[in-house]
Amino acid sequence: MNPYSYAGGEPRFNLQLKETTSRWLRYRVDFPSAHPTRYEESNTVWGEYFQPRRVEHAPLAILIHGWGDRSVIPCKLLARALVRRGIACFILYLVFHSSRMPEAIRNRLPALSPEEWFEGYRISVINVRQVVDWAAGRADIDKERIAVVGISLCGFISAIAIGIDKRI
Repeated sequence: MNPYSYAGGEPRFNLQLKETTSRWLRYRVDFPSAHPTRYEESNTVWGEYFQPRRVEHAPLAILIHGWGDRSVIPCKLLARALVRRGIACFILYLVFHSSRMPEAIRNRLPALSPEEWFEGYRISVINVRQVVDWAAGRADIDKERIAVVGISLCGFISAIAIGIDKRI
């Protein structure tokens, strides 16, 4: 069995408009993880969606940060540069970010068990795939042009997602 499989279904993404410019819109996004854990704070997935204006069927870049919070900064810079060029971007906050990392895990870093590390990877890949599900149902996104860009640790997450999901 593929450990990155999950029950599909209609993605329940909530978008809240946070910023508008003449060239793009930025939304805060949340949705339930398709692979919930015993840690409640990990079960809501957070992200930011940058939607270019006046672009029909924009390609999508899913940007995933490395370890910790500071690694989100390059994702934000890249998203702003890409959206100005007509590429939609989704910054996905993974379980390796403080907004989703349980205190019990944070207190033991980096001394996690192999099972805990694998679970973090598994949740992250499934969350990437959920964003692809969501994007495939949106008229403003070209579902044939979806990419994943991972920084540092999440380069591994990107490689796994690309390897198992042919839509990327």
